[in-house]
Amino acid sequence: MTKRFELLRATPAAAVLAAGLGAGGAATAQETVQASIVSGFSPSVAVVKIMQEVFMPRTNEILAENGNNYQVEWQEAFSGTLAKPGGELEAVETGLADVGAIVTAIHSDKLPLYSIGYVTPFTTTDLVLIHEVMDDLTEEYPAFRESWEPFNQVPLSVSGIGDNYILCSREPIESTDDIDGLKVTGIGPNLRWVQPMGAAGVNGSLGDFYQLVETGVADAMLVWGEAVVSLKYYEVCSNYYDARLGGANAYVISVNQQAWDSYPEEVQQAMTTAAQEFGVAIGEFSHEMGAKAREIVKENGGQVTEITDEEREAWAETLPDIAGEWAGRLEEQGIPAEAILDDYMQAMRDAGAPAVRDWDE
Repeated sequence: MTKRFELLRATPAAAVLAAGLGAGGAATAQETVQASIVSGFSPSVAVVKIMQEVFMPRTNEILAENGNNYQVEWQEAFSGTLAKPGGELEAVETGLADVGAIVTAIHSDKLPLYSIGYVTPFTTTDLVLIHEVMDDLTEEYPAFRESWEPFNQVPLSVSGIGDNYILCSREPIESTDDIDGLKVTGIGPNLRWVQPMGAAGVNGSLGDFYQLVETGVADAMLVWGEAVVSLKYYEVCSNYYDARLGGANAYVISVNQQAWDSYPEEVQQAMTTAAQEFGVAIGEFSHEMGAKAREIVKENGGQVTEITDEEREAWAETLPDIAGEWAGRLEEQGIPAEAILDDYMQAMRDAGAPAVRDWDE
């Protein structure tokens, strides 16, 4: 007989739908749990593609490996059908969706701890390393998980950004001198990277970078190689300046608190493990796609230029102490940001990351 779980809210999450047959045709009480999953992006973007190919199927594979007692029936809400890019946090908070890929960089005011990668540029382009270090920190410091409580959700895993940040521009950037006077659009926290170089920052998001450059509101965008390909940014900014700014954690798979509480522990564990695998997979995929971006830019008549080591070091030194400022603000709120920053940078050094600047010193 199928056990039913009491729903804590009026959503389709955790509704038990069916029973199945086990190996050899013996009847087993396999409970099917519904879960809606949201992202404002389409499956052409890495975060959704890897959710579909890794996170969602791996959850069920793990459940099958653990006795086939449960199965999650996913209800996809991608491509802006339920929330636009940046609207996922509210959708999961209010219960419009059960699970979401939250772009934490857009919500640096609400989830400031997750901005650590944006206050430590020029540290590493190893996206899997970023994911692993961040997941370790979120396990060690309760402040990460606690920061989601006001938004009624439980974080599962932190993934790296789509790829190493670069500048994609309408006109070629031959050296850092050419950044002076440009209007550069970025996701917000990273605009401080270019302002000391004489650029004017234009707030934007992945969903409107294309239009901002196409209409001339911006001359360039701070973005990464995978997005240049997936979102066809090369059509409006055909020049690729690899400043080797590094990667930063940007996505967190999170679950509505009431939906999470209604899931059996076995489902919770499967989702958590699958989310960790998602973080590794998106890092590997995005690195591969980022490498292809250079060739695609060239094939479309654009130019690829790489910053010199000397210019990269000089650029890093022009930046104010953005990491110290970030840590100081959070310390005033009782959050151990200085210890988190120390641990983050030490983990990067231990892994041999080519950090140009020790942001914890």
